[in-house]
Amino acid sequence: MNKKILIVEDEFIVSNDLRLILESAGYQVTGIADSVKQARTLIDTNRPDVVLLDIYLKGKETGIDLARWLSSVNIAFVYLSANSNQQVLEAARATQPYGFLVKPFRGKDVLVTLDIARYRHENSLEASLRREAQLEQQLAGIAAQSTDKHLRLLRVIQALQAHIPFDFITTGNTTPDALPYSGETFLRIGFEQYQPIDIVALGTITKLRQPELEAMQRSSALETFSAILNGAAFTQACEQNAMKQLYARSFHLVANLVIPLLMPDGRIYPLSFYSRRADAYQQEHLSLSVRLLPMLTRIIQSIQHHNVSTPPTPVATTGRQKNFANIVGNSHLLLSVLDLVSQVAPVDTSVLVLGESGTGKERIAQSIHELSARKKHPLVKVNCAALPANLIESELFGHEKGAFTGALERRIGKFEQAEGGTLFLDEIGEMPVELQVKLLRVLQEKEIERVGGKSTVKINVRFIAATNRNLEKEVAEGRFRLDLYYRLNVFPIVLPPLRERREDIAPLAQYFADKFAAKFNKAAAGISDKMMHELETWHWPGNIRELENVIEQSVILSDGKQPLQLRRPLGAAAQTTPTANVPLQTLEEVKMAQRETEKAYILSILKKTNGRIRGNGGAAEIMNLKPTTLESRIFKLGIRKEDLQ
Repeated sequence: MNKKILIVEDEFIVSNDLRLILESAGYQVTGIADSVKQARTLIDTNRPDVVLLDIYLKGKETGIDLARWLSSVNIAFVYLSANSNQQVLEAARATQPYGFLVKPFRGKDVLVTLDIARYRHENSLEASLRREAQLEQQLAGIAAQSTDKHLRLLRVIQALQAHIPFDFITTGNTTPDALPYSGETFLRIGFEQYQPIDIVALGTITKLRQPELEAMQRSSALETFSAILNGAAFTQACEQNAMKQLYARSFHLVANLVIPLLMPDGRIYPLSFYSRRADAYQQEHLSLSVRLLPMLTRIIQSIQHHNVSTPPTPVATTGRQKNFANIVGNSHLLLSVLDLVSQVAPVDTSVLVLGESGTGKERIAQSIHELSARKKHPLVKVNCAALPANLIESELFGHEKGAFTGALERRIGKFEQAEGGTLFLDEIGEMPVELQVKLLRVLQEKEIERVGGKSTVKINVRFIAATNRNLEKEVAEGRFRLDLYYRLNVFPIVLPPLRERREDIAPLAQYFADKFAAKFNKAAAGISDKMMHELETWHWPGNIRELENVIEQSVILSDGKQPLQLRRPLGAAAQTTPTANVPLQTLEEVKMAQRETEKAYILSILKKTNGRIRGNGGAAEIMNLKPTTLESRIFKLGIRKEDLQ
């Protein structure tokens, strides 16, 4: 193995135990430091591959301070910590560590976490270099264009968006005596959608006069050093910078990244990125901007010297790509996910989509496929949780005639069906351990062997996997293979739960209302204010799928004339109190309401099919249920033929 590890820990017993664990596993411990200063000295002497890093250390600087520096010099690090307060843990997570070990820990936990950290660091670096090369190609293409300068500037910031995320961006000419101030401001309002905000519009929004705004902008733009201001640092900067304070108040911005471009004539042309996420900007963004400085300077210079110029349109946009047409919402968290999708889709690497049930993992996989060079080939979907363990191997790999009882002919499996395209392995965490070994071989060798076969078959398939499980925990507890996790987790995309993107609830609810009104041939109706308030305040444990079900039931039971109303309580009487605290009578009422809603829904479908359950166009097919399952529900709900009259 011969991988080098530095331990940064001020408790002797803990650091010594770690040394013994690591050396017995074949790691080379380059040293033990008890302070940030000592750690940096040791790193300068013998650069490690990974740093094990406690948060609280001797001296004024913490492990979080060291972590920020480690990011800047591209060294992977894993936190060691006992229980700490939430604010400290959030600050630690904001540095984007490659792992997190909570004291006390087992030796196995340390080794598994280190292995995962090393693999993530190595592969994320390789993928990052590919994406950066792609960005440079995009920027070179923009530099060669001869279009209007506003459009070219818009294309530059669109290209940067996926690599340096922002909700708001300002650009400007910082010559102190320049009158009027020369700069442009864009507010992100959707995927590839930006609203230009000129001095007049900004005055309307802020209720300030133009001379005041121009003076504030000129003063604010005189920033000649690269800087990252996240959360509290941004709030503190707002006290000294009137323009930042104005942006924070008017557009709810809480983080800022400044990239000053030095023009050949000595002027400073800053690009100032702002975000609504308090931890939006990391050292990696600053490092990328430094590498891009020469190219960005040339592009901005060419834009500024280009003669063709027209005023910006009210909304400058290329529109949401059709590949995202079925993804509803414009929250900054969702848009950040779509930025990642647009980055990874063209580079043909494996993707792991993580998120709670009902967050839309399959939709993301579909978008990655549609944005890739494989879009003309199949996207084959496999739900690993839905296949019986004794059938999943045959389903994935296929089988030869006579391979087992009932194998009357050769069958092509999912791997071969996806040839040239994408294979989406949903609920990968449910795959049996014995089959994980075979899947790993496919990922490594790009070949399969059918069940009962005697020769291998080469395949050309991209893999996307998804799970709602914590795979690192599954690995530590022996339910998921570490080497398979390595292969899948090259580019993770984490989907936020619906409760964290509440601004998307209203458009999602209306989308589903229109969808089901069309499906059930009902007049499209809006959603009542009371219902919308309840939807926006519920915590959505079932995420988007739960919201869809709620809207579907409301549409089914509506008369199509009045705005939609909730037809059943959300969860336990639409309260945010835990179910365990709800009185028994209320729980019974909830169960009764759910039973009556389900009964009404099934009856409405049965009436449409004239009571037919099985076959094409039958109730079971419409409801996407097995006929036997539907028949069982009909019996339990006491639905009779007379009810269909």
